[in-house]
Amino acid sequence: MRPLKLMLTGFYGIRDGMKRDSVTVDLTTLPGGLIALVGPNGAGKTTIMDNLHPFPIMPSHASKMSVDAFSYWDHLCAPRAEKDLEWEHGGKTYRSAFAFRNPGKSRKAEYYLFEKDAGGDWKPLQLADGTLSDGKADTYNRCLEAVLGSPEAFFTSVFSAQNRRPLASYQAGEIKKLLAELLGIEHLRDLSAKAGEVAKLLTRSLDTLQRDVLTLSGKRDRAAVVAKEIWQVGESLDAQREARDVETATGAKLMQERATLAAKQEANAGTEARLRELNQRKGELEQRAVLLGSDEQAAAGRAAVRRRDLDRNAASHRAVLAEASAIESAAGERDALQLAIGRKQAELASQQATVEKLDAVQVEHAALSSELKGLEQRGASAAQLVKSLKLQADVIETVPCWDDPMHAACPLLAQARNAKAGLSEQAVTVEALRDSYRKKLAQAQSMQDSLAARAQARSAFAALRADLERDQQSLQRLTALAARKPMLDAAREGLVQADRDLTALTEEEAARVDRHKRDAADVQAQLEAVRRELAALATEDVTGMLGQMDRQIAASREGGAAIAGRIEALIRQEGTLVAERERLDAELAGLPAAEAKTQALSDQIAQWKLLAKGLGNDGVIALSIDDAGPAITQIVNDLLLACYGPRFTIAIQTQTELANGEKREGFAIDVIDADNDSTKDFSVMSGGQKVWINECLTRGIALYRAQDAQQPFQTLFTDEADGPLDPERKRAFMKMKREVLRIGGYEREFFISQTPDLVDEADGVIDVLALAAQ
Repeated sequence: MRPLKLMLTGFYGIRDGMKRDSVTVDLTTLPGGLIALVGPNGAGKTTIMDNLHPFPIMPSHASKMSVDAFSYWDHLCAPRAEKDLEWEHGGKTYRSAFAFRNPGKSRKAEYYLFEKDAGGDWKPLQLADGTLSDGKADTYNRCLEAVLGSPEAFFTSVFSAQNRRPLASYQAGEIKKLLAELLGIEHLRDLSAKAGEVAKLLTRSLDTLQRDVLTLSGKRDRAAVVAKEIWQVGESLDAQREARDVETATGAKLMQERATLAAKQEANAGTEARLRELNQRKGELEQRAVLLGSDEQAAAGRAAVRRRDLDRNAASHRAVLAEASAIESAAGERDALQLAIGRKQAELASQQATVEKLDAVQVEHAALSSELKGLEQRGASAAQLVKSLKLQADVIETVPCWDDPMHAACPLLAQARNAKAGLSEQAVTVEALRDSYRKKLAQAQSMQDSLAARAQARSAFAALRADLERDQQSLQRLTALAARKPMLDAAREGLVQADRDLTALTEEEAARVDRHKRDAADVQAQLEAVRRELAALATEDVTGMLGQMDRQIAASREGGAAIAGRIEALIRQEGTLVAERERLDAELAGLPAAEAKTQALSDQIAQWKLLAKGLGNDGVIALSIDDAGPAITQIVNDLLLACYGPRFTIAIQTQTELANGEKREGFAIDVIDADNDSTKDFSVMSGGQKVWINECLTRGIALYRAQDAQQPFQTLFTDEADGPLDPERKRAFMKMKREVLRIGGYEREFFISQTPDLVDEADGVIDVLALAAQ
């Protein structure tokens, strides 16, 4: 791919860096070799570089190198923006035209890929399968990939953008996909996917067939169950028929026995009538005996309750009479106690007045004690102040200049003079405090006798109040006893009446018991007479036997009818089961063919899955990548040796060893350091070392793609990859670029660098400031 002409309109990078709405870059007049894009930071170099390719992506701003990981709308500053790129590839000229519309309400983007025909006209590209570039992003991407391949392969091998991922960070699946495209075996992945789709379609058919087989297997199990049920129904039917024959014979026997009993009943008709009459009389007498027993039990219960009530009333009256002497004397004791309580209440009031007067003395004494403490503290402070003032005043007499005229004007002795002046006043204050302290102390000491008398008075007051409370409680008790005096007469009368009622109750119980004994003896005598007559007329109860026989005959008939019903139900069930078995046998006729077809389909699915795996990443593609690994490694190591010397060589590992010793497909880059005789993983190299090793890897893949894969690209792109390199490595970096152009047969490489020495070595320059001035 070789860019010919680029026009950008409405991009932030052009407006902010070049102060223009649009810029056009003509690349057809540039020489071959290394072409440098120069200009200060933020001048728009990367915006131009990111658009020197036809893919709808700006790689330095994309999170990954695929069109779904980038949006142009974040980089457009005008309601209408355009990108128009003319480029050449494989001897044909193409034009990528992007148009963006953002009026504010909705966004619209159109992507067209045109091809120049023999007459020089631009026509939308159309693929062999009929796909036409119609302005949609999807059809544009499909047409472009048919010409240039995938964006992942392009931006990994041909275009080195800013912030690109190093190859060592690629996952095994990503590198396999990339190398498969570089090796031209991407179609194997398509074949693998198709084989997988065939396997999926066959699997769905197999699932349907297996469901049918499973259904038929269930029906086969049901057929076995039905056959077993038919046999069980036949056994049950035979058992029920035997039971019907037995029940028929039993019914005939019962009918014959009933006829015999009926003849016997006619012969014993008179005796049976007397027996029925006696049995009825016997039942009445037995019921009478039971009623007499229950009546006696109820009457005995009522008498026991009545006796308990009378005993309880008598006990209550006796308890009242037991307190008769106390109740009769309670009135006199109550009156005497009331007089004593009155005297004690008067004495308690006098004693309370004395206690209150002494409490006031105690309060006054507490106030005096507090004042004495305050005076003591103030006096101590005043005495200390007098002592301090005296020491300050004595300074005047001890200084050497005390008789000098300047003594009065000395500012250093001002404090001593002030202290001497205030000394006499403070001494008077101290004397006044001492006098007040002596007076209050004498007053407090005079109260000591009253304070001692207060404790005795309060103790006597508490004892008198407790004695008064005990007397009041006794007064309440005596008042309650005196109030019960009218109950004594009622208790004496009630006790006499209770004794009379108990005597009457005892007589009534004796009479009731005698009456019950007589009635019970009479009933027993009549019952014995009936029993003797029954024993004399003992005969067989033919009527009862006939009733029982009739019930047995009815039960036999019902049993026979039930057996007949069960036989009929079993016959219907047997017919239903036989019909179901015949239907299942007809359906199961196709089971062997379905099972054979299922097995054949399973074998085909296994073969298609094996083919999908063999053509996929872990099959032929993995083997092809293993074959390509040494060739790519050799190209990269040749570049490292030619440009950077023999220190570093790389080894590409396409298999990684697991902890258990087994190996699986993977991707890792080991760097061999000849100076230190060590092998390191690419990720632990320094920043500058990573840059030149990764660039050699990228260009090695590009050279392999150009030489072995027969996919020539005429142009390479690099955006500020030399930043971390030291000056010597920067020069080697340029040497590597020229070596790549020579080996791969590339026409030119566009690169961005902020190093003036590298720009000076370029074969051509695109100055963005000059473009801005046009």
